[in-house]
Amino acid sequence: MPKLKFDHIAFLVRDLDQAVRDYQQILSVLDPEHAQQIVWDEGEADGYKLRWATFVNPHGTSIQFFESQHPADQKLLEKYGERVHHIAFTTSDLAQTIEELQRAGIPLTSAEPTGPSNIPWLKWVFVPPRKAHGVLIEVATRYRVEGNRWVPDLEEETEGAPQGAS
Repeated sequence: MPKLKFDHIAFLVRDLDQAVRDYQQILSVLDPEHAQQIVWDEGEADGYKLRWATFVNPHGTSIQFFESQHPADQKLLEKYGERVHHIAFTTSDLAQTIEELQRAGIPLTSAEPTGPSNIPWLKWVFVPPRKAHGVLIEVATRYRVEGNRWVPDLEEETEGAPQGAS
């Protein structure tokens, strides 16, 4: 069975740079350690430009903001404004996790995983909000932060040990 982790909460925003500045200010008071490391990246998903920044939480769930040119995301911004877009779980085996979701009768927004074109190892699928009581759930390839970049997390975990322990 794949190892899964509740990884991050992602916000869809109009201005990524402003959102990061605002949350640096907020987190510097509420959780200063959480404000210390930000991983920035960009790419294309489904042919549309995407930029994101993640406040890495060394002890739990990270906070991510992203700016997207995808028409569906632009429509969401027009209709609802900036908001929580999804919650995300990462998995050590995306293909097997997709199979398990499908066997359990849990719908996905697409049959095939997608991801940013410039990070070919990073893939994701979504459980639609209609199944998850209004919340979009992302299931993505497991990753870790190395330096200031995301890299695939291929390290095997010891059964029963916390993530990162061996």
